[in-house]
Amino acid sequence: MTQAQARAAALQTALGTSTRALVITEGLLLYLDETQVRDLGADLTARAQIQSWILDLASPELLEMMRKSMGSNLANAQLRFAAPNGVAYFELLGWKVTYVCSILHAAARFRRLPWFLRVLALLPEANPRRLGRSRWSGVVRLERGASGP
Repeated sequence: MTQAQARAAALQTALGTSTRALVITEGLLLYLDETQVRDLGADLTARAQIQSWILDLASPELLEMMRKSMGSNLANAQLRFAAPNGVAYFELLGWKVTYVCSILHAAARFRRLPWFLRVLALLPEANPRRLGRSRWSGVVRLERGASGP
């Protein structure tokens, strides 16, 4: 997904003759740099049949914590992308945010958090458009903007 021609060919093959498509890039964007994420967003925008995009997103602070804690385990797979402005990054590319769900709060709702993280779920959620120094990750659903990205 990092090379434009290969990405275009993969999209063409995957989309075929479809008229409405949803793209899911879970676990991908973290490994791309900002230019590659922007280019991917533009390529998805260029395909009229792509109506929605679901992705996972991490804050820069969480990304840095992951780099430090995973260290040598990520030597061949560096973590790169975390937009400081969170979902606003994709809004600036013309996408409309229709759903945002914090991973931490979803895990708490489904009673999947380890005991030592449960207290964190009691804190207010970070603003997904202004992540600041929060350690936040979430799942985001994007749709074509009103004027169409």
